[in-house]
Amino acid sequence: MTCVNRGNAPGVTRIAAAFLLCALFAGCAGLPPGAQPPTVTIADFALDKAGLFEQQFNVRLRIQNPNPEEFRVDGIAFDVDINDQPFAKGVGNQPVTVPRYGSGFMPVEAVSTLGGLIKQFRHIYTGEKAAFKYRIKGTLSLAGGTRIPFEQTGDFDFTALAPKP
Repeated sequence: MTCVNRGNAPGVTRIAAAFLLCALFAGCAGLPPGAQPPTVTIADFALDKAGLFEQQFNVRLRIQNPNPEEFRVDGIAFDVDINDQPFAKGVGNQPVTVPRYGSGFMPVEAVSTLGGLIKQFRHIYTGEKAAFKYRIKGTLSLAGGTRIPFEQTGDFDFTALAPKP
């Protein structure tokens, strides 16, 4: 004769379901309702090391918080396109607390390849224009596991640096 005790099965099932629901909601948690996403822009972009196949850049990102609560960023991953062409990929893990209605800066590293650099030199060499468009797109990781996607575009006109006649 086989005896099966099913008395605890419904309780175990409910606990497992509740745990799964909590894990699901914690993983999908984003900004609080009504909160605006932060803005991420390039504050500085400087060549660190240049090799034949890879170039390393020191990048300083500005993270702006338009919300009444501060938040802590503990990681970032991003791509930079210049003139609609992939240029560099970057990551950073230095924690920064962004104050309410304020800005914080995060130093990160970005790497480009020979192909990306050649595409940009070709653009400059052909003299298409003295301006370039950039796009930075990626994901901020907040303390607690929340991930927030971001994308920002801009342009820069080198003729603005030329002396005026």
